[in-house]
Amino acid sequence: MPRRVDHEERRQEIVEALWRIAAKGGVPAASFREVASEAGVSVSLVQHYFGTKDALMLAALNRLAGQVAARGLAAMEALGERPSPREILETLFEVFMPADDDRRTAMLLFYAFQIAALTDPALARAESLAVPRGLETLLAEQVRRALDLGLVAKNTNPDQEAVVLLSAISGVSLSVLSGQHTLDEGRAAARYMLDRLFTTRPAAHRRRPKETR
Repeated sequence: MPRRVDHEERRQEIVEALWRIAAKGGVPAASFREVASEAGVSVSLVQHYFGTKDALMLAALNRLAGQVAARGLAAMEALGERPSPREILETLFEVFMPADDDRRTAMLLFYAFQIAALTDPALARAESLAVPRGLETLLAEQVRRALDLGLVAKNTNPDQEAVVLLSAISGVSLSVLSGQHTLDEGRAAARYMLDRLFTTRPAAHRRRPKETR
């Protein structure tokens, strides 16, 4: 008896084929024919599931965004109950660091799609900005919490600070991904930026005084 086709699984396989091609040659290299060949299916099957190349590209971007968002949520949940604003911001920097193969590939694809969106109207839709906009909102919320707790300067503007932090996360991640800086240097830059933001460090970040005998 033939195995029943899992259509969602097949869609994911096609999207992952596109990801592999884009990771090697950029998004423009992912034609219907190339994607079908990489996925081991016919071009007509790719068209059956996605209709147009624009729809395929947008689906691939949305699924990538979903994976990145899920990774971020899991990392924040791992902090336990009531993590400090700084702990959350440090975690968000780390989530976007290309520290392992999975994150490196995700970041490579994320930037490949962002670059393609500059000239491809199909990728320049509002949906393509869901992750950066959601991240910016989250950053602003944490800076606002820090402001309420007296951990940052009283004249701090949470919305403007979120724009700066988002730019820093993207810039540091890209510099590590490109090899301009090492992972340790990227993490040090993240700590330096957060040190400048936080006027008072949470207890977890304070140095313990030396014990006296």
